Amino acid sequence: MPDDVILVEVLHRDLRDVRWAEPAEIRATARRRSRRTAALAAVSVVLVAALGATFMDRTGASPPAGDAAGGNTEIPVEAMLTAADVPVRTGDVLSDTDLDEPVRVDDFLQVCARAQGLPVQEPRSRYSRSLTMLGAPDGAPPTTPTAVVTQDVYRLDAGTAGRFLGDLERVVTACGAWRTPGQVYVDRKMVTVDVVHRWRVAASGFAGDQSVLLRHDVTVPPDPGTGRPRGVGPPPEDRVVVRVGDLVTVLVPAGALRPGIPDAEMAEAQLLDTARAGAEYLCVAANPGC
Repeated sequence: MPDDVILVEVLHRDLRDVRWAEPAEIRATARRRSRRTAALAAVSVVLVAALGATFMDRTGASPPAGDAAGGNTEIPVEAMLTAADVPVRTGDVLSDTDLDEPVRVDDFLQVCARAQGLPVQEPRSRYSRSLTMLGAPDGAPPTTPTAVVTQDVYRLDAGTAGRFLGDLERVVTACGAWRTPGQVYVDRKMVTVDVVHRWRVAASGFAGDQSVLLRHDVTVPPDPGTGRPRGVGPPPEDRVVVRVGDLVTVLVPAGALRPGIPDAEMAEAQLLDTARAGAEYLCVAANPGC
């Protein structure tokens, strides 16, 4: 069993048991980060002003603003989903921004692609913004909030953004039935058996310039002797990828997004509605806009 498969399986399993910090602690951490960000921003303003003055002194002209193409650069918070776009009640929101981040859709899909010998290289973004919405059930404040949905938005070079979903669909096709050792429940304990991972495009073209709903299923082949499955695999996982201009967003719903919804088609419809709302928000920051 390859080491990277073991690592991803362990991380995949352990992340389901993550306990989030108390809401008060989360807010306190966010306030500390905000103060540090404000201080860094102030220093940045001074440096940019000084550099701008130097540029004008040497050339007699102001430095160019924004991208070389004159479009948007950073990703504003207005480009992200809001609590009103999610079909369940949410509470705190964790957010972050970064530069030069790889575009991550599904780490385990990357492992499969490498196992198939595909030349997989995640493109790196110029700017990125992410958020995680935490659940807020009715009644008493939750002591262990759970994630409802995560969203990552990446700004890519225009050509890279245009090719990204086509490259992703080719990887998904290559990983339509990947057999590898995996961890499943057998008699109330985890054991290692051969499992089959299947990724497929469950829906496409429903939002933005390009969009796909990726579904990942794990099945356990039957025992040759008994004909019965040798264990129970994890439930299916969905991911939505939408491109608008030079922006690509990845939405990952958690189980909390679908409480009490036995109808899989209804759950999928709600997820696609959330993705369409996200695509509309991207219009304010995309190059070109909508």
